Amino acid sequence: MDEKKAKGIVDYAFKDIFGRPNQFSLDEVQERFAYDLNVPRKVKESLHDKDTWTVNKKAKKFMTSDDVTIALGKNSWEKPKKRLGSMEDVLDNWRKINYFATEKEINSTDIAKSESIYQSSSVYGSTRVVDSKNVIFSEYIFSSQYIVASLYNVYSTAAMRIFDCETTSSSFAVEWSAKVSKSMYILNCIDMHECLFCSNLQSKKYCIANMQFTKEEYLPIKEMVIDWTLKNFGKGNDEGF
Repeated sequence: MDEKKAKGIVDYAFKDIFGRPNQFSLDEVQERFAYDLNVPRKVKESLHDKDTWTVNKKAKKFMTSDDVTIALGKNSWEKPKKRLGSMEDVLDNWRKINYFATEKEINSTDIAKSESIYQSSSVYGSTRVVDSKNVIFSEYIFSSQYIVASLYNVYSTAAMRIFDCETTSSSFAVEWSAKVSKSMYILNCIDMHECLFCSNLQSKKYCIANMQFTKEEYLPIKEMVIDWTLKNFGKGNDEGF
């Protein structure tokens, strides 16, 4: 996975959600839409002084999961027995061999700048992704695809800024909701299609701020909301999204 492919995934999701080409670079997408997510950060790998990525904020020494695998295969890290007369002796010897593993993944392919990835493919700048593909700048994603800047989601497709949701598609800024599609700014809802700025509703279509509109009334307002979102959304917004 390289940056060109990662941006292509973002571009696909962006067009599906907003109906417009993506105007932002990959760095801008992370800065504007994933600013509050705990995605992997770059650190120096301790054994070879190369770049690696981790979400661990406390460890001081790192080694890649590939190097861990090599070390396990060679069984080369066993040390000669020493007298351990105090707790400080134990901790001192532990510090010498305590390297935190980075970029961990199991049965996954095309992974970059990510860690704790399981049975997934085409993942970039993300962590704790399971049985998913085409995931960018996200964490805790399960059985989903084309997910960007999202947290705790399952069975979702083509979505950005979706938190604690399931079966959400082609949507932006959705939280604690399910069965939401083609919608933006949705809180605590179920079974919503083409809705904007709605909370605590179920089985609605063409609603804005919990008010019912016709399709003809709704669509121009959605374009206005998209314009406003692409111009203004980012770090420092005070609308709770």
